[in-house]
Amino acid sequence: MPDVGPRTSGGMSVGTWLDNLAPIPREAGEHAANAAHTYLRTLVLNGTVPPHAELNQVELAERLGISRTPVREAVRMLQEEGLVEAEPYKRARVIGFEAAQFEFVYVQRILLEGLAVRLTVPLMSDEDRGAVQALAADLARMSNDAGQTPEWNDTHNRFHLALVAGAGPQVLRSIEGHMQRAEHYRLQYQYRGPRASLRHLGEHERIAELCQARDAMGAASELAAHLARTALSMIGELAPRYDPAAVREALGLFHAPGVI
Repeated sequence: MPDVGPRTSGGMSVGTWLDNLAPIPREAGEHAANAAHTYLRTLVLNGTVPPHAELNQVELAERLGISRTPVREAVRMLQEEGLVEAEPYKRARVIGFEAAQFEFVYVQRILLEGLAVRLTVPLMSDEDRGAVQALAADLARMSNDAGQTPEWNDTHNRFHLALVAGAGPQVLRSIEGHMQRAEHYRLQYQYRGPRASLRHLGEHERIAELCQARDAMGAASELAAHLARTALSMIGELAPRYDPAAVREALGLFHAPGVI
């Protein structure tokens, strides 16, 4: 698959990102729609395809070297994932920042990851707890690069997935999907405002310490507060008139009122 780099801070015109597309190499037997979905999903999540960009299926098919049918199916899958929207007789477009959709993603993360941490911490071995602490230490070491480098992003994702590793494959798949959608919004937030991650220094270490102490309830509570702070700060910056009541209610299931 062609290498698709992240969007520059100044954005990227529609013509530019289309012009940079190349035919998709496929594994033997791989369905064209699946290959197109994976490729286009990467473009959307890493910000190469900018918010509100229209997805012209004819142009995409020509540049990707496949027919319109698998492109149409790929766009449909992106729509089901909440990454694009389409109205009848109109082209699909990449969803920009919509507070209600963003809130839904983080409510799901708070509920699922909070539950998953409570399930995972009692199952952690000494090696597992040490790995979580090491990842938290790495994030602290790279705090100046928070959200800005592939190394930090990879470490951050591995930290959050390590916290929920014992929750079972179905729950993990759902968590990973919401994490990827949150990443899509986070990329927009970096472009439009200050980095939320810089407001929460020390939280990863506190979560790791609670895991080390085998405090499943405490770790879940701290993680829920961590996710809620990110959601509330981003909504406050990008949609200050929107009331994220569902985020506060989700947090209340894990934490006493007034924590944020």
